[in-house]
Amino acid sequence: MNEAKRETEALRELAKDLGIDLFGVADLRRLQGMPTGLDGGPAGLTGMFRFAIVLGAQLHKLGKKATGDDHCLFLERAALGISGYLEGRKDRALIVHPEDEFDPVRRLGLLSLKVLAKEAGLGWQGRSLLIVSPEFGPVHRWIALLTNLELETGAPMENRCGDCSRCVDSCPQQALKLVPFADHPERREDVLNVSACRGDDGCLACLEVCPWRPDPLPESIEQARSAEL
Repeated sequence: MNEAKRETEALRELAKDLGIDLFGVADLRRLQGMPTGLDGGPAGLTGMFRFAIVLGAQLHKLGKKATGDDHCLFLERAALGISGYLEGRKDRALIVHPEDEFDPVRRLGLLSLKVLAKEAGLGWQGRSLLIVSPEFGPVHRWIALLTNLELETGAPMENRCGDCSRCVDSCPQQALKLVPFADHPERREDVLNVSACRGDDGCLACLEVCPWRPDPLPESIEQARSAEL
């Protein structure tokens, strides 16, 4: 086993111990020419770092009463655990937080977690622009750490939405448009009316109708703990 694979497997096991459901590594060099948020390309974060470690947690993991903030804090703690490991390896790391929004009008962060998750091979970008994973459909949240530690990267998945348009058809705000794309749209605005979308206000319409959404959802930590008592 080469060193990159060994380091990647060690991080994967650590992420699993921290309760993370989805783990992958993206090669930031492959993002050239792809819409990534506000990042300045070679002069920005993707020019400073080589890899992104992407961590995903399925929604309702902490119980159905848990809020979005609860899930973000769970991911933050896991990312700090990974960051501590990287610091022990004498490697710097920069956390890309799930709530970073440096342009609140266009609702853009410095670097898109969805783009990183897709590039890490954890899912494909659905018609709603959410990442759809085979394990959890679109029902998860993400966090990432940028690093220069040599790691083994994942391979992007082929889009599996096919002709499905349930998320577009079910949007109560009509914020989505059915735009064909094989991997990702050229511009987010071609697919999503950002100002009309109510996802930040708790709307889950596009998640609920996705045929890739598990039914029932995977067992939460709360349920698992109750079963052990």
